[in-house]
Amino acid sequence: MKMGTRMKDNFTNLFPQLVVAIWGSWGYFCMGSVRGRSSPGIPSQNRTMDFDMSPSDLQWISSFPMLGAILGSLFINKPMEYYGRKKALVGHYIVFICGFFISGFTHFGEHKSMLYIGRFLMGIAAGCTTPAAQIYVSECASPSLRGWMGSLTASSLVLGVWSTYVIGTFVEWHVLAWIFGCLPILFLCGTVVMPESPVWLLSHDREQEARRSLQFLRGKGTNVQAEIERIKKHLERVANYNSQSPQVTLTSGSVVKPLAISLGIMLFQQTTGINAIVFYTASIFQAAGSSIDGKYTTIIVGAVQLIFTIASGFLADRCGRRMLYLVSAISSAVPLAALGIFFCCQRRWGDQEAIRYFGWLPFVSLIVFFIAYSGGISNVPFIIMGEMFPLRYRTLLGGISSSFHLFCTFVMVRFFPDMLRAMGKGGTFYFFSGCTLLSAIFVYFLLPETKGKTLEELEQLFRSNNIEPYKRQYYLEDTLATEKNTNWEVVLLRRSETKDSHRTELQLCVNKLEVTLEFYESSAQFNFSTIDVA
Repeated sequence: MKMGTRMKDNFTNLFPQLVVAIWGSWGYFCMGSVRGRSSPGIPSQNRTMDFDMSPSDLQWISSFPMLGAILGSLFINKPMEYYGRKKALVGHYIVFICGFFISGFTHFGEHKSMLYIGRFLMGIAAGCTTPAAQIYVSECASPSLRGWMGSLTASSLVLGVWSTYVIGTFVEWHVLAWIFGCLPILFLCGTVVMPESPVWLLSHDREQEARRSLQFLRGKGTNVQAEIERIKKHLERVANYNSQSPQVTLTSGSVVKPLAISLGIMLFQQTTGINAIVFYTASIFQAAGSSIDGKYTTIIVGAVQLIFTIASGFLADRCGRRMLYLVSAISSAVPLAALGIFFCCQRRWGDQEAIRYFGWLPFVSLIVFFIAYSGGISNVPFIIMGEMFPLRYRTLLGGISSSFHLFCTFVMVRFFPDMLRAMGKGGTFYFFSGCTLLSAIFVYFLLPETKGKTLEELEQLFRSNNIEPYKRQYYLEDTLATEKNTNWEVVLLRRSETKDSHRTELQLCVNKLEVTLEFYESSAQFNFSTIDVA
């Protein structure tokens, strides 16, 4: 009975964070619908448009949102800093709505400039999404849940792509734009009632609002005083450190190291060819001579990616970010190489012979690639972007990382057809495979494990001269469950470091303590900010 009560209490405390993380991630859903639009949209436009559109126009319209996204990711920095994470999310939905409806009304305006403007506005909104949503979710989540909560953004992105594939199969391109223009209205209304980031509120001296926000996030029965004090002390340490170390600028190691790691992983994520493959899935199957209708292959591939992206989210806080990425990268390189082999055989043997012996290979390779990619490469870059940056420059660095990611996306999507012509289909997929293996080497040597660490601990980690393990201090919020009785017997289920100091992995341990009021003041085992002994 007691066990059932505890599970119910734990779920009650978890549920508000889950709601906030899901609702904060809907911007990624809209971004996914922008990215996935080209695969069903371009064939539909070729069938139904009554005004002139050259192949070059279609190629630019597919990639044009990425240019707007670069500007959006840099622009959102100031609104996030001065008006808050939540208001920034509310504002970017308005831009999404305008972009989708202008794109849809091109059907009546019959001029390609409307399509360019609509897609550009969608891109600006998509660029705003990446730093705003990821930082908001990271700052609202508990350290023990941040990996899972942070991965919801990647799941929402894939859900948006897949939804576009499914709906685009049954409606024309302009109707698709109107449908996805209505959804941000719903997301905007829901975001209005969500709490603001407690970290942002405390950084702007709004402690009472931060307390209410954190109380909502952690559950009514949770004592949030210790976490409030921890965040305040960290803000004070940051302020003191910055005042005593004026040389800490954007060129300092504590800023450059996490930024360089984030930019590197964002670059390697795109050089897997993921967005080129997503934008041109139907065209790839057509080039491979597949007998399966392109409309259904995109739905199947999108569904596989969605399922495994969601599944990988549950592993982010169990296996760690490094392990997920390494396994995902090595596993993704194999099917990309297999696609290269198929296209080389197709070039040497001809279409009929290649399809006769290996006609099944493109479909199977893409399925395996999306499974492997979704297992780590899809969400780890976004998770660590919300974790590694120091608070003082978090919004700025988030914007820089996001804009760089979107610039890489633009380059890959815009020039993918040119790569196919210059390098050949086989050479292009060999290139993607090689870059994916290089990304595994990059992560192995340069990315520290962030699993289970608070945002404050990660900032301390990068502030040191070397990326090495640090001495962890335990706070009351590290306690996962607390039980007290009239004999002052306290059972603390907390996180503890293993003896392997190079791994700093966390394990659960139970400390059963006989305590008195004096113990709370003198205990050296834990660094308690405040204790409620009532």
